[in-house]
Amino acid sequence: MTNEDLVALLQEDLKNERKHLAAYTQFAVQIRGLHRNELREFCEKQAADELLHVTQFSELIVHLGGVPGTDVNEYPADLKCPGAIMKAIVVMEDEVADKYTERLNQTEEFDNSATAYTHLFYEEQLLDSWKTAREVEKMIPKDKSCSEKS
Repeated sequence: MTNEDLVALLQEDLKNERKHLAAYTQFAVQIRGLHRNELREFCEKQAADELLHVTQFSELIVHLGGVPGTDVNEYPADLKCPGAIMKAIVVMEDEVADKYTERLNQTEEFDNSATAYTHLFYEEQLLDSWKTAREVEKMIPKDKSCSEKS
């Protein structure tokens, strides 16, 4: 796999990392309800983690000879209910975990050190996203007191 191929994959995934940064920031200020402070703190911590991911993806793109893009994939910006936000986070994290699994398959052939490094980089990203999704699942309220759409 060429550096140009790797950059193309990373650019696509950088859009999702920017989406996560924006979504966690938005969720932190929008969230309402009894445990608002704790959930806001959680979202702010996740936003900080996503900023690190954006930086890591961007640095790898630059190292491989590219220029990091600035596009952000869409996310549900109007959520306020903790349950709906937590469910959106699980979906968002599971989507990228699946994408990183695909990337691991695409970078499986280590024909150069850049591909091998990128493969390992995607392993770390997969572990982080999958773990976050599983932890957030435990935070989802089991009652129906919140509307799924608010």
